[in-house]
Amino acid sequence: MINPYLYLLISSVLFGIGVYGILSKRNMIRMLLSAEILFNSALLALVSFTSYTKNVYGYFLVFLAVGIAAAEVGVLVSLAILLYRRRGDIDVMEVDKLKG
Repeated sequence: MINPYLYLLISSVLFGIGVYGILSKRNMIRMLLSAEILFNSALLALVSFTSYTKNVYGYFLVFLAVGIAAAEVGVLVSLAILLYRRRGDIDVMEVDKLKG
């Protein structure tokens, strides 16, 4: 059996990559991908703790969270497509210019 601390190390590296991607990119699609990396790192940590404690309810929570994340990605990608059609760019700094 692989040590659960290895999974936590991988999860923390993924979390760092996601934080860097959100803070350094202004493109909405790249920020969405970085947020998904953050979310998946949290799910990996949850699965790691769940496998360590031998509790099956954590797996159910992970499956529910993955389903909700799939719906969230669908909504955000559709918003990004609409923003691109309206402005021709997906720069998040330009979104507040859509007011009014």
